[in-house]
Formats: sequence, C-alpha cells, structure tokens
Amino acid sequence: MLNKTEGSRTSAGGKPLHWTSCLKIAEDLASGLLYIHQNHGQTHGNLKSSNVLLGSDFESCLTDYGITSFRNPDSAEESSASSLFYQAPECRDTRKPLTQEADVYSFGVLLLELLTGKTPFQDLVQEHGSDIPKWVHSVREEEIESGDEPASSNDASEEKLGALLNIAMACVSLSPENRLAMREVLRMIREARTEAQVSSNSSDHSPGRWSDTVQSFPRDEHVSI
Repeated sequence: MLNKTEGSRTSAGGKPLHWTSCLKIAEDLASGLLYIHQNHGQTHGNLKSSNVLLGSDFESCLTDYGITSFRNPDSAEESSASSLFYQAPECRDTRKPLTQEADVYSFGVLLLELLTGKTPFQDLVQEHGSDIPKWVHSVREEEIESGDEPASSNDASEEKLGALLNIAMACVSLSPENRLAMREVLRMIREARTEAQVSSNSSDHSPGRWSDTVQSFPRDEHVSI
C-alpha cells in the first residue's frame, strides 16, 4: 500500500467529496499511517495531498514515506506555503524532531481538505479555531447552492459528516498530547463507515473531486486493494 505508483495529476480544481468517499479515503490513509507507526515507531513526516495517490474507486495510497529521514536538520530551507500548513505547529522548525503526533495533525488537515476541497494555504487552526466545523459546513453548503454538489442534507449524512469533523478536530489539537493515536483514529473511521454502510445504500463514488494536487493512478479492475 505504501509503494509509490506512477500517476498523473488531476486537471480540475478541488471540490468537496461526498462523505462516503471521504470515509473510504480516510480509512485507507489511516491504515497506511498506522502501519508506518507500528513499524518500530517510525513517522511519515511529510503527509499532504500531493503525497497521496487516488484510484478510480477512491482507493488511496500514501507515497514519499521515509524521505524525511534524509533531510538536513540544520538546513535553513523553509517549507512552501502549500506544505507548511499540513505540518503540526511544533514541527514547522526543521530542526525539531518529527513525531507520530505530528503525523496525526497532518492527517487531520488532510481530512479537512477532503471535506472542503480546500488546500490549506493558511493555518486552519489559527484561522478558524473552534469554528472549523462551522467553516466546513459553510463550504459544503456553498457547493450545494452552486450546484456543484448534490444536496444530501438529511439526518444520516449530517451524522456522518459530524463524525468525520469530530475525528479531524481531535487530530488537529494544538497540544500533541491531546491528539488521538492513529489506532484510535482508524477505529473511529471504521465504526463510522460500518454504520454508514448499514444505514445507507450510498456508493463510495462521488461526483466531486478532492484537490488539484491529488494524483490518480491506473487501477487494474481485476485487482482489489
């Protein structure tokens, strides 16, 4: 799951995904990140949407794992804006050690990007704080009003969207010790997805696209991930 696959970038701008697709992608990425974390306490260290490959059925793979181990901690080089705000605040100084808690923060930012289609060119926590859920809802409502996302406002969809937002908020806590462990993140995502499959006949397919930085890879229809 963690091997980089040759892919091509999507050409369209980012749009929010349906919550069923968000759950599918989130589960794949959380599984990959947990695998890394269980491997002798390793970290990914550079989790962002451009390091995710997305398949035709929203199957997802993490890429660029292990690259950060070759970085020079004394380098004064600064991260680009498109990368900086995926990073946990305590690790934005390249001289600071990478941690699994920082990976969890990056995962939370990725989840917010899935839900809004917005690449984080600003510090979402600093900009929106505890109002992040309100911001996510407003972005999705704008897409529905513009006709870019099908209206699916019902109790079930609101419940699943709320579950994803709760997970994201627990991941982007400013205090590393307050963030969820990836094992717990994956458990919560799987619970939400199982409940969704029981209560809905929705497909994992979505008319929306994630971000224009996400890459797609060809999928052999005879191979399941």
